[in-house]
Amino acid sequence: MSLRLALVSLGIGLSLAACNSPKTFCDSVKDVPKAECSALSDFFQATDGPHWKDHRGWLESPNVCDWFGVTCADGHVTALTMNYVDITGEIPASLAELEHLEVLSLYYNNISGGIPPELGKLENLQVLILHNNRLGGNLPPELGNISRLSLLDLDSTDLSGPIPPEFGDLRNLEGLKLRNNHLSGELPAELGNLSHLQGLWLSTNDFSGEVPAEWSGMTSLRMFAAYGNDQLGPLPPYLASLPPDGYPSWANPNIP
Repeated sequence: MSLRLALVSLGIGLSLAACNSPKTFCDSVKDVPKAECSALSDFFQATDGPHWKDHRGWLESPNVCDWFGVTCADGHVTALTMNYVDITGEIPASLAELEHLEVLSLYYNNISGGIPPELGKLENLQVLILHNNRLGGNLPPELGNISRLSLLDLDSTDLSGPIPPEFGDLRNLEGLKLRNNHLSGELPAELGNLSHLQGLWLSTNDFSGEVPAEWSGMTSLRMFAAYGNDQLGPLPPYLASLPPDGYPSWANPNIP
């Protein structure tokens, strides 16, 4: 067989294979890119979507932006807000394909497994709320790559290990909530770089050592709590005098 004939045969074979490829639901979707629809489809499958309390439209309506909990803008998924829906299973790494995502809120569910380090690729993410789930494992250092993040809420999620020093790169962070976990080790000095941080909650963990002197750089801090860390040294006066609660400017009343 000549080289030309072989190439023609190969082209025909590839064309036939493409024609015979099974269609997926996301092939019919027009309002968002197929990759974003596929990421949501993966999430639905990985977290037992048919048994959520509310899954209106999911993998039924060809308009992804009409699916329950999904918000879109300019033809892209910008928010996934699925709270109190009895979500189980694990967060798939492919959720990072939602590259325009600004809000990911999944609190009060039964999500297990670890936090996928791939979420660190969500460079447009501003709000990440996963509190009151059954997540475990360590805090992924990759979350420190989300430069636009303003609120990171991981309260009551059964996490362990230290706070990654990479969290000091979250220069736009205004709220960091890590209460009621099994986090341990010394507090990273790098958090002192968070000059916009207004609230820091570390209560009921297993932190040890002294509060780093560099934390005096958190000049916007208005709320702080670290009780329930028996091995943690005395708090400096500028932290001990701060109230543990309040209503900071980053609180978003539009997140149910």
